[in-house]
Amino acid sequence: MLTSKTARPFIHLLCLHGASTAEVGQPGKTMTFTGPAMVWLPAGSADWLEVSAGATAELLQLRAGVWHRYLPPSAEPAYLTLEAAGSIMARPVEPDLVTTMSRSIAAIAAEIASPARSGAASIISAELTLCVLRFWRLFADDSDRDEEGSSTEILSRFRRLLEERYHQHLRVSDYANLLGMTPDRLHALCSRELKRSPSELIQQRIVKEAAARLEAGTVAVKQIAFALGFKDTAYFNRFFRKHTGEAPGVWRRRVAARVRAGRSRPTLDFADWP
Repeated sequence: MLTSKTARPFIHLLCLHGASTAEVGQPGKTMTFTGPAMVWLPAGSADWLEVSAGATAELLQLRAGVWHRYLPPSAEPAYLTLEAAGSIMARPVEPDLVTTMSRSIAAIAAEIASPARSGAASIISAELTLCVLRFWRLFADDSDRDEEGSSTEILSRFRRLLEERYHQHLRVSDYANLLGMTPDRLHALCSRELKRSPSELIQQRIVKEAAARLEAGTVAVKQIAFALGFKDTAYFNRFFRKHTGEAPGVWRRRVAARVRAGRSRPTLDFADWP
């Protein structure tokens, strides 16, 4: 039942193997799918899903509004396209693709079952990215994807620039100039599509990198600050505390303690970069 409290907040990605069938029920309408096929069910798009007896299938649940955090910037066009889908999307596919997708879903399930294992989050991110990109490629509209001025293309270019230059502490206007647009248009695009301003994205990318470096080893906080473009360690400490609630050294010690105890690493309390 896709209308239950546990299922309602989720997007569902169904991989249906050959000779298997499934039905999806909507108010006054029933849709039947026959494998091999892949089906994307946006949250709230159907009341129930029924897979026939003896069928082989995998079902990946993605919490709406959150799943994109596990994707890298390169998957931004796929995320924006699939997140905007308001109706069910289904496509017959080659059996090999369903097999490949099922392996990725199985790998995700295995890592979720043992979240304390080293690299679990990275493996989940990598396998989820492969699932999303493979599915998106089935439905991608080449004309939209190649359109230079499209929102998804502009945001992808912004993300790529930010990945290359976040340590340079460029202003929003600098990024807008590099993209050939006004700062106001860049702000409007980011706010509408990503629910965050360009300045928030810039700051959050720096914080994410700082947290990763603090967690990765014992490099002095001063060296990390300089590597990230901060000339003043005290300013870096204030900047990091503002976004995480803790000084860099405190964050590092808390992460180390959690790892020693076999617990998962703390997550940043803002909608950080995937």
